[in-house]
Amino acid sequence: MTAALFPIPAALSSVGAAPQAEDTAEPLVVERITPDAVDDDSTLRVVGRVTNTTGTELDDVTVRLRYSRHPFTERDELDEFASGSGWQPNAEGPEEADVGALEPEQDGDYTLSTPIEELGLSGYGVYPMVIEAVDGDGEVVGAQYTFLPYTGDDDVPSVDIAWVWPLVADPQRADDDTFLSTRIPEEVAADGRLSRLLAAGAQTTLSFDAGEDDLAELLELEEDPEETPIPDEPTAEETAEGAPSDGADEEGGQDGTEEPADGEETAAGDQPAAEDEEPGDDAEEEPTRTEGVPVTWAVDPGTMDDILRLASDEYSVVQDLEEVPAGSEPALEEFEADTAAQVWLREARRVLPLDTVVATPYASADLAALLHNDMGSDAEAAVRVAREAVQRALAMEADGTYAAPPGGVMDESVYELLAESGAERFVLREPTLPVADWLSTTPTAQTPLPAVEGDEEDVERVGLVSDDGLTEVLSAPTGGPGQTALALQRFAAETAMIAGENAGGDRVVVASPESRWDPDPAFASGVLDASEELPWLSPERLDDVELADESEREDTRRGLTYPDAEDELSSTYLGRVEDVNQDVRLFNSVLVGGEDPFRPAVLRLESTYWRDREAPASVARFLVLSTVQDHREDVRIIPGEPVTLASRTGITGILVANDLEKETVYVHLSVFSDNSERLSIGEYTQHFEIEPGAKTTVYVPLSARINGRTELYVSLQNAEGEPISSQDTVIPVNATGLGTQALLISGIGLLILVAALAPRALRKWARRQAARAAEEEAGTDEGPGDRTDTDEDGGDRDGGGAAATTDSDDATADPVDGAPPRTGDDGTERSAAADAEDASDPDPHPRGDGPARKPDGPR
Repeated sequence: MTAALFPIPAALSSVGAAPQAEDTAEPLVVERITPDAVDDDSTLRVVGRVTNTTGTELDDVTVRLRYSRHPFTERDELDEFASGSGWQPNAEGPEEADVGALEPEQDGDYTLSTPIEELGLSGYGVYPMVIEAVDGDGEVVGAQYTFLPYTGDDDVPSVDIAWVWPLVADPQRADDDTFLSTRIPEEVAADGRLSRLLAAGAQTTLSFDAGEDDLAELLELEEDPEETPIPDEPTAEETAEGAPSDGADEEGGQDGTEEPADGEETAAGDQPAAEDEEPGDDAEEEPTRTEGVPVTWAVDPGTMDDILRLASDEYSVVQDLEEVPAGSEPALEEFEADTAAQVWLREARRVLPLDTVVATPYASADLAALLHNDMGSDAEAAVRVAREAVQRALAMEADGTYAAPPGGVMDESVYELLAESGAERFVLREPTLPVADWLSTTPTAQTPLPAVEGDEEDVERVGLVSDDGLTEVLSAPTGGPGQTALALQRFAAETAMIAGENAGGDRVVVASPESRWDPDPAFASGVLDASEELPWLSPERLDDVELADESEREDTRRGLTYPDAEDELSSTYLGRVEDVNQDVRLFNSVLVGGEDPFRPAVLRLESTYWRDREAPASVARFLVLSTVQDHREDVRIIPGEPVTLASRTGITGILVANDLEKETVYVHLSVFSDNSERLSIGEYTQHFEIEPGAKTTVYVPLSARINGRTELYVSLQNAEGEPISSQDTVIPVNATGLGTQALLISGIGLLILVAALAPRALRKWARRQAARAAEEEAGTDEGPGDRTDTDEDGGDRDGGGAAATTDSDDATADPVDGAPPRTGDDGTERSAAADAEDASDPDPHPRGDGPARKPDGPR
């Protein structure tokens, strides 16, 4: 039979392909195969559906089984058989299932039952099996290739299986408030990918109903994550149906078995209890899974941080990301805080502490590319920020003894970085530690790693290598009709082949799906159930996987191997990210306390996710850079009015504001004149601290040597003198005062004037005083009869009449020879010089203003 005659299901032939659309009908669908593993006492039952996809009626349709009595001998044969290119089974099963006639597009159900003892299988192994539908003419209508694991009557070999369960999403946030898509909100919805993975890995019923206190609790944890304890241990009803929450309850401890918390937590790297510690001591036991298959959660702290941001407050989402031109401002849509994210975090905080939690680098940053491009500080930050984010989002600490490099690959530089950060157990994939060429079987997962310089003698680092074959099987699409049943059967066959290998000694296989795993819920739960139910599998905690004694170890793997560096983020791309880093560094240089608020955003730009996604990466980079620059401009100088100096010196106030909401800044104020010869600057407070939302005024003394306009250039700088704003603030200064020299000259001139006029003023004052005294004396000596007033006989009064005029004329005439000398008002003789001086001085009592002068007496 050829491959064309037996179509290969997508679940087995194209790992990672998208699920088929529901409206695409398969001619033959296998919906269920029971049991997963059979023995001679079993009856194989295959249930499914046949659909007539032809344009004509099909008569007498039946379903039958074809198989081989010889098992596969190597794991590679499973892939070859599933692809249809391998050998074809030729034995027919003893039973057929009748479907009957089918009209076009009509379907019919079938149930095929086959007693295993009638198949004549030879012993333990995995056997090829084809389920096919044929019509009445013997033509094959449809077929599905699958596998039949058979345990036989002998002892069943076994292998331990340890699970690494991913909770990882692609980085979908640019700056703190802006998401690139609604993908993460969709994944944390009740039926979203991350919610399905959380529920399947927890192996218990989760409640995705929103509670009234969810947001308040999340915000409280976000404000002070360090002081928030890990949530109380769930009750029995919360953890699993009928499962006690304490390992020492009825089922744990009465049968004489060792409590899981003691040995298992010590293996995870926790400090063991003291030997003399009594059960009644105050030592607090961490919550531990009490039933189900133990898993190790591999979480991306960047994903946890994104979910916390969705749950905490309003956020924005870029619209039509793929259509945004590079360097352009994208359109944004606003959303309220996401209730589903709040619920998801509530449930994650309840179930994750029951198992070991391992953190990847933040946002799965490309550590190798960073180290290869001299960006080691960013690589170190990816490890440090990852631990902080897990504490912040999940209210618990990730196990720091584990490291999970992105993609499970690392080179020596990444290994040394992670080892120096405290990692001793490395979750890796086979390309990093390939199987030795001489080995034909599956090696155990644990392998020793080389010592790092500075290691103490008792430090032993171990690589825990996941099985690539299982990863490929787990990544098969399971969303289409019948795909889950076939994928579960392939998982059973793959693990049975591993267990049946003649490898010698105890082995552990690590099952680790791809980080963006998106299984059908039935498949995710089914593989964990199969880990307990399949007789050749024994579930194991990854914490308990230890290296064998050195004398018993075999070199089953080659040394550290790094794949082609072309898969890394390119140097060109990282150069653009480094430009953003420079702005971030400049902003951080003025923050108090060594804060680095934009580090998570930069690390998201350095994620392995962007390796082949340049277009959305440019939008994310633009948004981050714009936000950093806006925050730098929030620490600013508030422009004031132009300054006018009315004298040589003065003081101006410069107002500095910190408009940031959370960060306190410490800045240096730089003030300089564009012409220091004209305007100089005195001593002022050059560096100071400003609280968030606060303002402060710095007073700067100025000194002008020359009048005119000068400009002050004012900027805020960091301690190294680098300006933190895009441009300086310019303050015009106008100097209009005379200055000290001009004032001194004016003062001297005033003193000279006063000195010149003071004697004359004193003489005038002395004469007036003497004149008043004489007048008073003359008035006292006169008798009544001496008056010249002639009121009664009509003579002149007060010097009137012709006689007053004559006397007046004589008084104004110049003295001549022989004339009588002039006398003053006091009767004394006056000189011509005195008369001239009097003529030059204005009359202190102009006519009509002061008291009238008495007329001159008789000569």
